[in-house]
Amino acid sequence: MSPGDPNELIVRAAAWVATGAWVASEWRRLRGCADARAASAWTAGAVALAVHVALAFQFVHHWSHDAARDEVARQTLERMGAAVGAGIWVNYAFLPLWAADAAWWRLRPASYLGRPRGLDAAARLFVAFMFFNGTVVFARGPMRVVGALAFAALGAAWWHARRGRK
Repeated sequence: MSPGDPNELIVRAAAWVATGAWVASEWRRLRGCADARAASAWTAGAVALAVHVALAFQFVHHWSHDAARDEVARQTLERMGAAVGAGIWVNYAFLPLWAADAAWWRLRPASYLGRPRGLDAAARLFVAFMFFNGTVVFARGPMRVVGALAFAALGAAWWHARRGRK
């Protein structure tokens, strides 16, 4: 796809909706509000990610695993200096893991909010790792700046929350 292609714009828009929903949920959680709004944002982010993946496979990769793997390898070579197509499998794991996490929060909120801190941290750190890669490492142009600012805002919320607990 070429820059400015309407299909590229909707693929990217879905990714940015997912990002915005993730940031909104994490912001609330880091500020001590793991409430229905945070759960709704978390769920909306997972749904937007599913839409992004479907749109990317439709308009970018034409439902070809090989094309998706090759694109991941190309981007990894461009950014990291090594063509690693295996990263596609991490991307494939991301959607079902986030969807399962969101479903758990929506369907069993007391159980979800009472889960072990290590499990909660691992899930949230994995999602953060994926978003950092998608919005800072592999993003281009102004979107990289937006991603960096989102992470700076979440870092500030995390820092403020940690200071408040001490």
